[in-house]
Amino acid sequence: MISEIIFFLLRKGAHREPKRITTSEVAESIGVSQQTASRKLIQLEKSGEIERVGGKVFLTEKAVASARKCVKEVMESLEGTSLGFSGSVVQGVGEGAYYLSQKEYTEQFARRLGFKPFAGTLNVSIDDDDIEKRLILRQQKPIVINGFRKGGRSFGKIEAYRCVLSGIPCAIVFPERSVHGLKVLEIISAFQLRKKLSLTDGAKVSVEVVAN
Repeated sequence: MISEIIFFLLRKGAHREPKRITTSEVAESIGVSQQTASRKLIQLEKSGEIERVGGKVFLTEKAVASARKCVKEVMESLEGTSLGFSGSVVQGVGEGAYYLSQKEYTEQFARRLGFKPFAGTLNVSIDDDDIEKRLILRQQKPIVINGFRKGGRSFGKIEAYRCVLSGIPCAIVFPERSVHGLKVLEIISAFQLRKKLSLTDGAKVSVEVVAN
């Protein structure tokens, strides 16, 4: 299994060259305290999966080989099957409502996904065993919602993947700028999913990705 920190460092490109990454960045990305993140980094260094020199972090060949093996195994196990995630509903920070109320976004969603999203996301903290699946998902071609400038402010692009939650057409979205760690998926739908499905924090849900 790929650890959350290894996954984070892969996304940062630390397998290609040493990257200057702070403990606070790691902590925020995986949703733990800086003390816990520091301890995990020390463990990875002792196990020979990362090297730290001059404040920069580099993934060793051991870590990269392990990640490749995990991806290969997941790809083989998923061949001919759908890609699904299980997790628990968690509270968001309220930013989704603001961004999803922007006409420049909603018009693109309507054209490319076939629905105008409710102004807000359902946030799901996926199970640890599904983190590799997120890596696989991000390797697939997304539906791209273009960014734009408005009122002197820049709004980044959003990448989306069609999915189904309890029979309702939805999409998993990955904003160019996100405050969430690797475990959290942001899901949009034409409906207010919490109300539609009577979901509260901690509720268990399953999400099935469908072809874009």
